[in-house]
Amino acid sequence: MTGEGPGRIPLFDAFRAVNVFIVVSLHAAMTYMPYVPPWWYVIDDRKGLPFLIWVLLTDTFPMPALFFLSGYFAPASLLKRGRGAFLRDKVLRIGLPWIAGVLLFAPLFARASWRSLDLPLPERYGPFLSTIWLGPGYQQAHFWFLGVLLALFVLYALSGSVGGRRWVTVVPTTAMAFWWLTATAAFFLVSLRRDPNLWIPLGPLFFQPARIVSYLGAFWLGVRAWEDRWLQRPIGKRDLILSGLMALGSALALLAVTLSFPPGGGALAKFLQAAAHNGAALALGLLFLHLCRRFLPTGPSTLWRRLGEASYGIYWLHQMIAMPLATLLLPVDLSSGVKFALVLAGGWGISALLTEFVLRRLPLLKKIF
Repeated sequence: MTGEGPGRIPLFDAFRAVNVFIVVSLHAAMTYMPYVPPWWYVIDDRKGLPFLIWVLLTDTFPMPALFFLSGYFAPASLLKRGRGAFLRDKVLRIGLPWIAGVLLFAPLFARASWRSLDLPLPERYGPFLSTIWLGPGYQQAHFWFLGVLLALFVLYALSGSVGGRRWVTVVPTTAMAFWWLTATAAFFLVSLRRDPNLWIPLGPLFFQPARIVSYLGAFWLGVRAWEDRWLQRPIGKRDLILSGLMALGSALALLAVTLSFPPGGGALAKFLQAAAHNGAALALGLLFLHLCRRFLPTGPSTLWRRLGEASYGIYWLHQMIAMPLATLLLPVDLSSGVKFALVLAGGWGISALLTEFVLRRLPLLKKIF
């Protein structure tokens, strides 16, 4: 289970597919959560506290988990392809969708944010692009992930060895503790000066400064997991119990800290928020990985293979489906729970169908998705 073999492994297909599903659910839930950020693309008057709790929990581990998975497969891919072919593949499969998403669709999300903030909009789209999107309203929507991931692959290819050089072996618990410490320190230091939810551009990249160290570290954890064969050891009941207790404790701590300390609190509150956020990201992500390893079949699985293969296209498409659906449901007299279910099912399901029958079948797109 090292990711080196030619066949697909249900564990990684499921891990990727379910993480992407959780990201879709996170974005769907934000429309119906109390205290929704005023810039969010679609804000419904129907709200429910469960959506706030779901957003707080799912805004922690799915993205680090996806960076971890990308890092895990990077060494084998680099060894197999060589540096040049590795970089060309990443530019094709990640760079082109990133550029297309940012240039063609991210401005539409920026326009939706501007409307949610009730700020004046130019009547024509061209002036909006030049004065707002390329100015104070710049964003990359959910496509930011691809830009940061491409940068990490480039950095790894330029610094990694294609000859299979082994680093000093690192114990998993030590590596994870190091990740938590560095991610917490970065989150805390940024929050002392800025809102930890702030997004900034850095050259062509767009990210949250408070979280970028956690993503770098998660990618590094994935590389180390492959290098040091962390996932070869079987998962026992003790591992599940311990990780389950850690996940429960960290989730409760995150909710308690977030709901007890309002934004803009003192240094102690900011430190507790940083520690709780990254603790939940680590513990929930680890539990999810343990569950996949323990209970998924080890043999070939057509279902998980297809879901794993489709997860990239689903991620790329989902906001462009889910947010229009949420907008159409604004005037409809339904509960927040029913609306959420419709947006989640439609956003994920339609994206899956489009991925399967369009993105993965057209001549050029099937090489990417």
